[in-house]
Amino acid sequence: MQFGPELHTPVEHRAAGVVVLNEAGDILLVREGGVPGQRGKAGLWHIPSGTVEPGENPQDTAVREAWEEAGLRAGLLKFLAAYLGHFPNGEPVLRHAWLAEALPGSTFTPTLPDEVREVRFVPKAEFDALYGAGLIRMHHTKLFYEDALRELGRPGTAPDC
Repeated sequence: MQFGPELHTPVEHRAAGVVVLNEAGDILLVREGGVPGQRGKAGLWHIPSGTVEPGENPQDTAVREAWEEAGLRAGLLKFLAAYLGHFPNGEPVLRHAWLAEALPGSTFTPTLPDEVREVRFVPKAEFDALYGAGLIRMHHTKLFYEDALRELGRPGTAPDC
């Protein structure tokens, strides 16, 4: 049986990013600055990530966004997952993330300071508190963090996470 076009879900928007953990299992996050037109995101935290531009593949986007948002020279280690979500207006977006490491030359200073207010490693307990307070921008950030912890065999990876 052929699965026809009626079973296809078109997705115009794609995003990609990186999950970087330190030795303690803390996750590298960026905090939004709230550029014009996106002020509702100001103060919210997420992994370094962004829009896949036309003609760009998601891996290149992940590396580019890591540099732009976090001053991170990223070495991609392993593809973690892709999650289908949607924007507040209902348009679907497919988000990809890779487990990555910081390469030499990383500054952990955003190259787009208007877009990103802060870059730092956040411990799991603080991440959970930020998530509970609604300060993690996307549920996918939580899922990607859990995927990375599971991949590395770290604590905090219970099946109900």
